[in-house]
Amino acid sequence: MLIRNLLYIIVIGIFFSSCVPNRDIVYLQHPNDPEKGEVMESDSIIRTYQTYNKAYELQPEDIISLRIASLTPAEFDFVKKYEEQLGIIRRLNQYNQGNASGGGQNMRMQGVGGGGEEGSGLAPIMLDRQQTGFVLDREGYLELPEIGRVQLSGLSLPEAEDLIKEKLKNYFETPVIRIQLLSFHFTILGEVNNEGRYTSFDPETNVIDAISLAENLTDFADRTRLKVVRFEEGEAKVYYINTLREDMLAQKGFYLQPNDLIVVPPLRARQTRNYLLPATSTIVGVAASTLSLVLIILNQTN
Repeated sequence: MLIRNLLYIIVIGIFFSSCVPNRDIVYLQHPNDPEKGEVMESDSIIRTYQTYNKAYELQPEDIISLRIASLTPAEFDFVKKYEEQLGIIRRLNQYNQGNASGGGQNMRMQGVGGGGEEGSGLAPIMLDRQQTGFVLDREGYLELPEIGRVQLSGLSLPEAEDLIKEKLKNYFETPVIRIQLLSFHFTILGEVNNEGRYTSFDPETNVIDAISLAENLTDFADRTRLKVVRFEEGEAKVYYINTLREDMLAQKGFYLQPNDLIVVPPLRARQTRNYLLPATSTIVGVAASTLSLVLIILNQTN
């Protein structure tokens, strides 16, 4: 009986070692955060951080959406006609973006095949963005009818809008230009509820946005060691992000760049819960049954 109780105590100890406390799953913690039940003054600024949020600059081979609003009749919009003639951008459609999320700003890219099928769950504006657009050439130029090639690489989106607006003033009456980046992709793998490659229409996407798109981290994700791999100028730069710390807002890897890879490692508790605990439970069960059988046999023989 003593041995069996000892075995059960070991199992209970392993079970509790596989539990994840709340302090290991709450994002953006700070040592000076109020204790539970403590009331803080509303709308007060407790701390500030300097962020590394740099305006995205267009790169060669980026895919963009170009929209023009003006008083010029629609039949004279040669830019839109030219875009429609280009057809569907196959590079964007290598994944079927089957789910719209993030308030219509972001979409998950999943599966294989063409996008825009019935029942895909995408709003019409999402389908329009997915199926049309312009690709900057390898030198970063955008080629348009009438106005020719325009150098856009190195410009932020507002700067590119101003440049295109200036070029189109002779063709459109009071034009208003809107440019969106369509080729902002990132991949998130590991301890998330939905691994995958995602597309964002927001160039200011950050790690928290990525986690939200992946439907949050699992309970067994190590939130202190998220790895962001960034490919720049022929180099792979690795940033570690501790999402439990509030000061991650000021880290260089917090705001994502196109083609970033996010890897979320597991806690040791995951291995304990998934592998060690079931194996130990089985061993303890077999040992306890064997011990009971031996004791029964000994009692009968005596």
